[in-house]
Amino acid sequence: MPRNTDFTKYGEMRMVAEYVAQAYPDDIVYMRLRLGSLAPDGPRPELKPEEAAMAGVFRRWADAVVITTDELIVIEASLRSDTGDPSKLVVYGRLVPHTPELREFMNRRLVLELVVSVEDPVVRMVAQELGIRCRRYEP
Repeated sequence: MPRNTDFTKYGEMRMVAEYVAQAYPDDIVYMRLRLGSLAPDGPRPELKPEEAAMAGVFRRWADAVVITTDELIVIEASLRSDTGDPSKLVVYGRLVPHTPELREFMNRRLVLELVVSVEDPVVRMVAQELGIRCRRYEP
Protein backbone atom coordinates (compact mmCIF):
# COMPACT_ATOMS: atom_id res chain seq x y z
CA MET A 1 0.00 0.00 0.00
CA PRO A 2 1.59 3.33 -1.02
CA ARG A 3 2.22 5.87 1.70
CA ASN A 4 0.35 9.17 1.59
CA THR A 5 3.40 11.38 1.09
CA ASP A 6 1.73 14.65 2.18
CA PHE A 7 0.50 13.05 5.40
CA THR A 8 3.84 11.34 5.96
CA LYS A 9 5.86 14.52 5.40
CA TYR A 10 3.61 16.50 7.77
CA GLY A 11 3.92 13.76 10.38
CA GLU A 12 7.71 13.65 10.01
CA MET A 13 8.01 17.44 10.30
CA ARG A 14 5.91 17.40 13.46
CA MET A 15 7.85 14.46 14.84
CA VAL A 16 11.26 16.06 14.31
CA ALA A 17 10.06 19.36 15.82
CA GLU A 18 8.84 17.54 18.94
CA TYR A 19 11.99 15.43 19.11
CA VAL A 20 14.47 18.31 18.95
CA ALA A 21 12.43 20.34 21.46
CA GLN A 22 12.61 17.42 23.88
CA ALA A 23 16.16 16.16 23.18
CA TYR A 24 17.91 19.50 22.63
CA PRO A 25 15.88 22.13 24.52
CA ASP A 26 18.77 24.55 25.14
CA ASP A 27 20.64 24.21 21.85
CA ILE A 28 20.55 26.04 18.53
CA VAL A 29 18.16 24.28 16.13
CA TYR A 30 17.72 24.84 12.40
CA MET A 31 14.65 23.15 10.94
CA ARG A 32 14.67 22.08 7.27
CA LEU A 33 18.09 23.57 6.56
CA ARG A 34 19.42 23.43 3.03
CA LEU A 35 22.89 21.87 2.87
CA GLY A 36 25.75 22.33 0.45
CA SER A 37 27.17 25.03 -1.75
CA LEU A 38 24.92 27.76 -3.07
CA ALA A 39 25.77 26.63 -6.61
CA PRO A 40 24.99 23.03 -7.62
CA ASP A 41 28.44 22.49 -9.14
CA GLY A 42 30.54 24.59 -6.76
CA PRO A 43 31.41 28.29 -6.54
CA ARG A 44 30.71 30.28 -9.70
CA PRO A 45 32.26 33.78 -9.43
CA GLU A 46 30.69 34.85 -12.74
CA LEU A 47 27.18 34.65 -11.23
CA LYS A 48 25.49 37.68 -9.73
CA PRO A 49 24.38 37.19 -6.10
CA GLU A 50 20.73 36.79 -7.19
CA GLU A 51 21.71 34.11 -9.71
CA ALA A 52 23.79 32.25 -7.14
CA ALA A 53 20.83 32.34 -4.72
CA MET A 54 18.55 30.83 -7.39
CA ALA A 55 21.09 28.05 -7.96
CA GLY A 56 20.78 27.23 -4.25
CA VAL A 57 17.40 25.55 -4.83
CA PHE A 58 19.36 22.44 -5.82
CA ARG A 59 20.61 22.07 -2.25
CA ARG A 60 19.43 19.10 -0.15
CA TRP A 61 17.23 19.55 2.95
CA ALA A 62 18.19 18.22 6.36
CA ASP A 63 15.14 17.72 8.57
CA ALA A 64 17.01 19.46 11.37
CA VAL A 65 20.50 20.60 12.31
CA VAL A 66 21.30 21.02 15.99
CA ILE A 67 24.29 22.94 17.30
CA THR A 68 25.44 21.96 20.80
CA THR A 69 28.55 23.19 22.59
CA ASP A 70 30.63 20.39 21.05
CA GLU A 71 28.54 18.78 18.27
CA LEU A 72 26.97 19.72 14.96
CA ILE A 73 24.14 17.19 14.59
CA VAL A 74 22.42 16.55 11.25
CA ILE A 75 19.07 14.83 11.75
CA GLU A 76 17.02 12.77 9.32
CA ALA A 77 13.63 11.76 10.72
CA SER A 78 11.25 9.10 9.44
CA LEU A 79 8.01 7.75 10.81
CA ARG A 80 9.15 4.33 9.55
CA SER A 81 12.74 3.28 8.95
CA ASP A 82 13.63 3.41 5.29
CA THR A 83 16.63 1.77 3.66
CA GLY A 84 17.51 5.09 2.02
CA ASP A 85 17.79 7.04 5.29
CA PRO A 86 21.40 6.11 6.13
CA SER A 87 22.59 7.05 2.64
CA LYS A 88 20.81 10.41 2.86
CA LEU A 89 22.66 11.15 6.08
CA VAL A 90 26.01 10.20 4.56
CA VAL A 91 25.36 12.65 1.70
CA TYR A 92 24.23 15.35 4.14
CA GLY A 93 27.39 14.85 6.17
CA ARG A 94 29.52 15.44 3.09
CA LEU A 95 27.57 18.60 2.27
CA VAL A 96 27.94 20.17 5.74
CA PRO A 97 31.47 21.57 5.16
CA HIS A 98 30.18 23.34 2.02
CA THR A 99 27.18 24.92 3.77
CA PRO A 100 27.72 28.66 4.29
CA GLU A 101 25.11 28.85 7.06
CA LEU A 102 27.14 26.38 9.16
CA ARG A 103 30.62 27.81 8.56
CA GLU A 104 30.96 29.23 12.09
CA PHE A 105 30.21 25.80 13.63
CA MET A 106 32.79 23.73 11.71
CA ASN A 107 34.96 23.39 14.83
CA ARG A 108 32.38 21.03 16.34
CA ARG A 109 32.26 17.25 15.90
CA LEU A 110 29.89 16.22 13.10
CA VAL A 111 27.22 13.73 14.21
CA LEU A 112 24.70 12.13 11.86
CA GLU A 113 21.49 11.14 13.66
CA LEU A 114 18.61 9.01 12.41
CA VAL A 115 15.35 9.43 14.34
CA VAL A 116 12.50 6.98 13.68
CA SER A 117 9.23 5.95 15.26
CA VAL A 118 8.92 2.48 13.72
CA GLU A 119 12.33 0.88 13.58
CA ASP A 120 13.71 -1.63 11.07
CA PRO A 121 16.55 -3.59 12.70
CA VAL A 122 18.40 -3.97 9.40
CA VAL A 123 18.32 -0.22 8.73
CA ARG A 124 19.52 0.42 12.29
CA MET A 125 22.38 -2.06 11.86
CA VAL A 126 23.49 -0.48 8.57
CA ALA A 127 23.22 3.03 10.03
CA GLN A 128 25.32 2.08 13.05
CA GLU A 129 27.94 0.46 10.79
CA LEU A 130 28.16 3.83 9.01
CA GLY A 131 28.69 5.62 12.32
CA ILE A 132 25.18 7.08 12.44
CA ARG A 133 23.60 7.67 15.84
CA CYS A 134 20.16 6.02 15.96
CA ARG A 135 17.30 7.23 18.13
CA ARG A 136 13.77 5.92 18.46
CA TYR A 137 11.13 8.53 19.16
CA GLU A 138 7.45 7.82 19.72
CA PRO A 139 5.36 10.98 19.46
